[in-house]
Amino acid sequence: MKRIIYILILAAGVFAAKETSAQTVGEFGYQISFPTGDFSDFIKKTSFVGFTGGARATLSNKRLSIGGNGAWFYFPDKRGVETIDLKEGGTVNGYFTNYTNIYGLYAVGQYDLKDNKEMAVPFLRLGIGGAYQNQRQDVGLYSFQADGVQFLLNGEAGVRLSKDGMRGITLAATYYWLPEASDMVSTSFFGIKLGIVNSKY
Repeated sequence: MKRIIYILILAAGVFAAKETSAQTVGEFGYQISFPTGDFSDFIKKTSFVGFTGGARATLSNKRLSIGGNGAWFYFPDKRGVETIDLKEGGTVNGYFTNYTNIYGLYAVGQYDLKDNKEMAVPFLRLGIGGAYQNQRQDVGLYSFQADGVQFLLNGEAGVRLSKDGMRGITLAATYYWLPEASDMVSTSFFGIKLGIVNSKY
C-alpha cells in the first residue's frame, strides 16, 4: 500500500514538471468535519480541529492544476458511561473516550469551472494518497488502540473568491474516505472548509 501511494504522488509530480505553466498556487485551509457511516459509530461528535495545506501548479490548460496536499484531522468524543460488547465475548462498562488523529498526504487535481482571473471561480477537486491514523478508545485506566497506514480518497467542490485573481479565499464542501485496515473502522467524513489561497507567476 505504501509503495502504491508513493508511486502515485511521484507520478503526479513528474507529470506536473512536464506540463505546467509558470503559475503556482498555494493554499491553507481550516475545516469543520462531520463523521459519517461506520466512523460515526466510533466518533459521534463534530470535529473542530482540521487543517490542510498544499500547492498546485497550473497546466497548459489554465483551468487544470495538479499538486499535493497535507492534512491533519483530530476527532475527540467523550462518550460518558457506556456498556459495550467485546469481540472476544463479555462486556465492559465504564467511562468511554474515543478519539483519533489522521495525518494525510495526497496528490490532488483541480478543475476550475471558470477562467481563474474571474472574481468568483467554482472548482472541483480530487485527491488520492495515503494517511496514517491512530484510533484509540480509553475506558477508565485501560486503553485500546488500532493504528496504521490507509488509502485516502478526497473529493471537494467549492468556490474561490478573489479581486485580482492572485490572492483570495476559498469556501468548499469536502469528503474524505479511508477504508477499513489494521483493525481500524472504515473512516468517512464530510466537512466545510474555509481557506486562503495565493497564486504566483
